[in-house]
Amino acid sequence: MNEMQLTQIRTYLLQKKLPIDILMEVQDHFISQISDLERDENLTFEEALEKVKKSWQNDLQLYWDGSLDLNDTSRFTKKMYRQINLGILKETMKTGVGIVFLLFILAQFTGVFVFKYVLTVAIVALTFFPLINYLVHPQEFNLAKKYENYVLTYYQQSAAIFFSSFAVLLPNIFEIYDHSEAVYSVFRFSFAPVQGFSPFLFWSVFFFLIFGNVLVYVSQRNYLRQIHKVKPFLKYLTPSS
Repeated sequence: MNEMQLTQIRTYLLQKKLPIDILMEVQDHFISQISDLERDENLTFEEALEKVKKSWQNDLQLYWDGSLDLNDTSRFTKKMYRQINLGILKETMKTGVGIVFLLFILAQFTGVFVFKYVLTVAIVALTFFPLINYLVHPQEFNLAKKYENYVLTYYQQSAAIFFSSFAVLLPNIFEIYDHSEAVYSVFRFSFAPVQGFSPFLFWSVFFFLIFGNVLVYVSQRNYLRQIHKVKPFLKYLTPSS
């Protein structure tokens, strides 16, 4: 295909308000399907393009589904978003459970003194990592602001990539350390009570700081991966003024 034909495909897909990373995948499907039709049915590019548009019409039609999000979105985009969210949830749970399991194994082979320090350091490290990751990649994380007229990737819409658990960690860091013996005892199946602190609140903070920070890490990593895929396509987009 020549550049004019590729431009026609890009222009059509941009009108469908697809996130750019998803648009790039759909564009590949369009190109493949058009090429097949040109070869197998001896169609011109324009004829093949119209036929492919019709085959995607229901999936790419923009509409408002009555949700709080007032923007028109296609059925295909909503389907992709559900798959992405499910993938994030699965990876967050798998990684979070893995960290808890490692802490459980640590409790079996160390004393309470070592466990308390390792647990506290681990929680602090999990909280600081998203900030460090953001500071290491400032251009990538700020790239979406340069193209505000587009959604470069679904992940840029997630507050998780900019989220920090400091507001939860800082007032509770000494509680985590002071009550890490309770965590140790649970992992050792002795179930010592949490003293001087609501057990429900303590365990809520404990699991939030693990799974919440893992969610931030997963979201940030996926954002960076997708934004690197999108970069070659930016030459076709108009930056925001």
